[in-house]
Amino acid sequence: MELKNEVQKSLDLARFYVSEGVQQILQGKVDELHSVSPSQGATALASLALLAIGRGYENAQQRGIKWLKQQDQGGWGKFPGDKPDEEITQIVSMVLQGSEGGWKAKIKLLSQTKRFSHVILSLGQRVIPGLEGPSPEEILLPTILEDRILTKLPIYGRSVVVAASILGSNSQEGVHQGIQYLIKTQMQDGSWAEDIIATSMSILAMISKGIHTEQTHRAGRWLVQKQYPSGGWPAFDQLNVWSIGWAVSIFGEITQNPSDIPWLDEAIDWLKRAQNLDGSYGSTPPYTHPDLDDTAVALIGLHQVCGERNQLGADLLKKLQNADGSWSTFPSFQGIPPNISSEFPVYIPSVDVSIHVLEALWRASRSQEEIIWHGLNWILAQQDEQGAFPASWFEGSVYSTAQALELFSKWKFSWERWNTARHILGARKKGLEFLIEAQDSNGGWGSVVETSLAIVGLWRYSKNFPKKIIDNGVKNLLTAQSNNGSFEPSHRGIYAKGWNYEEPITTTLTAIRALQRYQRLYKNLFFR
Repeated sequence: MELKNEVQKSLDLARFYVSEGVQQILQGKVDELHSVSPSQGATALASLALLAIGRGYENAQQRGIKWLKQQDQGGWGKFPGDKPDEEITQIVSMVLQGSEGGWKAKIKLLSQTKRFSHVILSLGQRVIPGLEGPSPEEILLPTILEDRILTKLPIYGRSVVVAASILGSNSQEGVHQGIQYLIKTQMQDGSWAEDIIATSMSILAMISKGIHTEQTHRAGRWLVQKQYPSGGWPAFDQLNVWSIGWAVSIFGEITQNPSDIPWLDEAIDWLKRAQNLDGSYGSTPPYTHPDLDDTAVALIGLHQVCGERNQLGADLLKKLQNADGSWSTFPSFQGIPPNISSEFPVYIPSVDVSIHVLEALWRASRSQEEIIWHGLNWILAQQDEQGAFPASWFEGSVYSTAQALELFSKWKFSWERWNTARHILGARKKGLEFLIEAQDSNGGWGSVVETSLAIVGLWRYSKNFPKKIIDNGVKNLLTAQSNNGSFEPSHRGIYAKGWNYEEPITTTLTAIRALQRYQRLYKNLFFR
């Protein structure tokens, strides 16, 4: 009885926190409590970029410096509270020194940007599993601008690599071509790729090689708009489609009538308006580049509540399936968001993305067509000997393994597909053994996100293991909740090169989903 009451109290708090955040997204102004975690490396680069622009940006730049000083723990890490990282500490230390010594120190600092350009350039070299990227030789100007080289990077990642190449180049012609590329690819809102690091690096590249007042001031104003009240910056703009898509889906599980949840109808309309012309979604409409993971999650949310097939989005996902059955993350595209047409190549094949796409397509039709079987077979082939599935966008194997188990639990087997069915049964067994073995002595599976996903992944198989496994996971979740309803940060989301981040609305949503499933598992206890 005591656990029943604790679970319900936790759900009430968490739902209130998420509802606050969703309503802020719908209103177009999200506070820091509900936003992507600030990044020490991104804050240092943004502060340096505003220092370079100069007059008119002093206040934002000084607030960034003050925040960085507050984060000093004998160095600076990849996220707040992290152990010091050598490369990020080097960048932050340079920025702090140059910001405090008057105009001579500023000039000296700006002349040294070449020193850390190699750190940023490494963002383009095997930063995510599945992304080969250019070699160190290919990343030099003007070679990096050749189509055969540039197309090794997803569109969103090209500007940061070109900017860093400009800072490290002595080729006058190469620099000129690089600057022209940056001018051409600056987005309508002033940013490059809705990304704080790419925008900051592009500002520094332009100022180091000329004036370009119009472009740098547009970018500077965008940076100021994205700064948090605390003074920090995230590495990139918010994941609004991701948050709204999952919120609609997870809250939609508990209601038959959308009007029971005050913001649900508005969120559905928001999702429909956020869709690009070709059916894709980006992370933060209307300017962001398309992302098949965001697209899948938006479709999952819409189908959960509306029960209707989003034909445009489903057709796009089918069209962009890779030949091996997988789905990758970032499609190439023609046009300017939201008026775009996504196409191959699509970058960074991913188990986690493929799981979400299959979930979206399965929900849309409940049919088991060839495209879906092809995708399932690819995912099955990624399981390792221990039973785990690799993840691209979250550290550790629990993330994808738990979601793969949930996906496999939904499939109805037929004699026509017996070979695949046999593989799914084997993968389930190995995946269950991996997750049960991976549970920590405290009942959790690592971060809040991992623990929540593990509970959801296991719950349909609850007859195959002792009840205490899920009970202990739920108890672990309850101890990780804050008084405001959110949960301990899961700084395991991957931006690039291990510059990890936390998105608190999604973390809380994964916990809500786990607790809702726990209630359903023991509904006789909870609902009498």
